[in-house]
Amino acid sequence: MSVRFKYLLLCGILLCCFQCLWAQEDEETPVENDNLLKTTLLTIRDIAISGNKITKPYIIEREVPMQKNRKYPISDILGNLSKSKQNLLNTGLFIDVTVDFTNWFKDSIDIVIDVKERWYYFPVPYFKPVDRNFNVWINEYNASLTRVNYGIKLIGNNISGRNDKLNIWLITGYSRQALLNYTAPYLDKSLKNGMSVDFQFSENKEINYITDNNKQVFYKDLSRFVTKRMRIGMGYSYRTGYIRKHNIKLSYNVNAINDSVYDRNPAYFGKDRKKITYPELSYQYQNFNVNYIPYPLKGFQWEFSLLKRGLNRNMNLWELSAKAGKFWELYPTFYFSVQGAGTVKLPFEQPYFNQQIMGYNDLFMRGLEYYVVDGVAGGLTKMTLKKEIWRPTLKTGLKSRSYSHIPFRFYAKAYSDLGYVYSKTVMQANPLNNRLLYTGGAGIDMLSIYDLSLFLEYSFNQLGEKGLFLQARLGF
Repeated sequence: MSVRFKYLLLCGILLCCFQCLWAQEDEETPVENDNLLKTTLLTIRDIAISGNKITKPYIIEREVPMQKNRKYPISDILGNLSKSKQNLLNTGLFIDVTVDFTNWFKDSIDIVIDVKERWYYFPVPYFKPVDRNFNVWINEYNASLTRVNYGIKLIGNNISGRNDKLNIWLITGYSRQALLNYTAPYLDKSLKNGMSVDFQFSENKEINYITDNNKQVFYKDLSRFVTKRMRIGMGYSYRTGYIRKHNIKLSYNVNAINDSVYDRNPAYFGKDRKKITYPELSYQYQNFNVNYIPYPLKGFQWEFSLLKRGLNRNMNLWELSAKAGKFWELYPTFYFSVQGAGTVKLPFEQPYFNQQIMGYNDLFMRGLEYYVVDGVAGGLTKMTLKKEIWRPTLKTGLKSRSYSHIPFRFYAKAYSDLGYVYSKTVMQANPLNNRLLYTGGAGIDMLSIYDLSLFLEYSFNQLGEKGLFLQARLGF
């Protein structure tokens, strides 16, 4: 059976399952839609918050679409209870949230909110050999300390109780890296305006200088650093309502490579350039109306970004990017999603430094994890059908309100992806460029606290390759 036929068959199965589940009879109209609940008004006397030892009460109240001493229809109150929980979980501040009403007396009630806060501080010692694994490091290089990176990462979330974040990284050894980033999303009384500052400096003895056969090729020099990077930036954010946010960032960047890297790829930064300095300005708009941002099952989200890098011919890039995703609960425990993303870089004549598209960050196709596809324009779509199959809870034995029980969720899934990346310069050494790409497969997802996500996937691609892939994400 050809890979193309397997892919088409999988697409057909996904669409048929989607149609069959969609055809299920609609559930009964929820009682909150009754006319009586729409016309009967109740006053919110108080909003009581418990469980917050660090988070400021007004940061929690900001996510609740109800205010004290105001009247609301009962149907709106019931809907806002679940909406409040969704908003609070999407702040990333809490392990769990409960929102309910109490003390219903005549025409008034109280709202009660109980939160379980995360740990917000993670001082993480860092020690990692640069070799593929510890066996190679010990057996072939006698555990040489010249071949390790070591240092500390201090990760602080919600450090002042206003959902602000502070990251400090100090790493040395085979590579050197210093990072300082502070983000404060709520600076004023309106809780709409925010700011950020960041500084990054790194030196590396290894660099990805070219792509061959759609795989990154690296150059390393153990005796010296071959590339240096520095970035100084600041940002401004504006959040309207609960699901919309604007971000603007301005930075100054310095990047350099040594002669050995330049000799291997003179077009890395562009012709006759071993060092570039440039400003960078970006704007991003986000609209996340989903039940849980790290792993959405219901709702719609989309974002748009525009980036300008450089001001002259030495560095001149306009980059337009967009992402969107629609998520359905088709039937209890059955879910279907369609996601898409696209990027265009102008002008099309760009140095290698500016041509990363497929396989970088979160823009990748399942089944092509071992490859990258560079270019100046591209996009992908992903279809996924999943079913929740298990929801266990682990008893830890800890006398902790937040960690006495750790919940897990498991989902079985089938998926198919389509993608395309355009490169103005057709290179036979990179056969995945300028052609339709398709992959598919099945797998199991596991979710837990701190946005922990593990993805075990068996995928195949149009190259006739297939295999088992493991991915992991952690939200701190």
